[in-house]
Amino acid sequence: MKRIGILTSGGDSPGMNAAICGAVIAAEQRNIEVIGVRNGFDGLLEEQFLPLSSSRVRGINSLGGTILGTSRSDRFLLPEWRRRVPDTLSSTGIDGLIVIGGNGSLRGAMALEEAGIPTVGIPGTIDNDLGGTDFTLGFITAAETAVKAVRRLTDVALSERGIFFVEVMGRNSGYIAMFVGLSTGADFVNIPEAPATSEEIYTKISQAEGSAIVIWAEGCGDPSPLAEWLREELNRDIEISRIGHLQRGGTPATLDSFLGFTMGAAALYTISEGRHSIMIGTRNLQPVEVPYEVAIEPNPLPPYLQSMLLPLLNSR
Repeated sequence: MKRIGILTSGGDSPGMNAAICGAVIAAEQRNIEVIGVRNGFDGLLEEQFLPLSSSRVRGINSLGGTILGTSRSDRFLLPEWRRRVPDTLSSTGIDGLIVIGGNGSLRGAMALEEAGIPTVGIPGTIDNDLGGTDFTLGFITAAETAVKAVRRLTDVALSERGIFFVEVMGRNSGYIAMFVGLSTGADFVNIPEAPATSEEIYTKISQAEGSAIVIWAEGCGDPSPLAEWLREELNRDIEISRIGHLQRGGTPATLDSFLGFTMGAAALYTISEGRHSIMIGTRNLQPVEVPYEVAIEPNPLPPYLQSMLLPLLNSR
């Protein structure tokens, strides 16, 4: 391969820029040109191409977001639009594509494979919900951001004898909630993999001395009805704090930058050597090749987290 495209798709996540950098540096060592695609799959459809070089990506490892921009492309879901892509890439001399993103982005890469375009994926999502990898890019940074916010809210709760429900992101995964709850010593953690009943949360909150912090994974739904019921039952002020998109921004944690660069370089080597239709994950800090069919399956919480540590935390 002489020319490889790279794009970031879906929600941005810290570490995406490091992955771009790793791919570009590795490509130059093999005399391969890298073409960045702006704004995800929309940019692919609109031929928004940007040549990348080591000088252009210098220093981006520590930047949050993605220098290429990203999107969730409704048009790319339509077969009539996807059929245009092979001719577009052929006319620009792009031999294959590296796709950085989450579940939806990898499914887009699979659709390109069906059209005859070699692709390799990199897991870029804060949710840590892709199969075959220990971590996805951005998860560690998002968890650290949420931990810092919860520690500040804990100060407020202790001072005011308050009860806070803190909603963290993660879509249908409880990874962020578990890491945040265990790292901050929260009073209760509610995750979609093992949702608690209203009575369980009531019992824990009613026994709390003064203040209490409940970590609530967004995959468990809206905590507002439960909070309102608890206000009436306990005659206490209960606040809901949603950390929201702050978890997706900011300077990547060191591990996210390290993994991003590693995955980017590994993805470039893999696709240039003719292997494709796979995601580059990480196990024990080593890059691993994961078939797309495995990668798009949910990444379950390890048994020790869900079956041992969660009950320990919630039963204190």
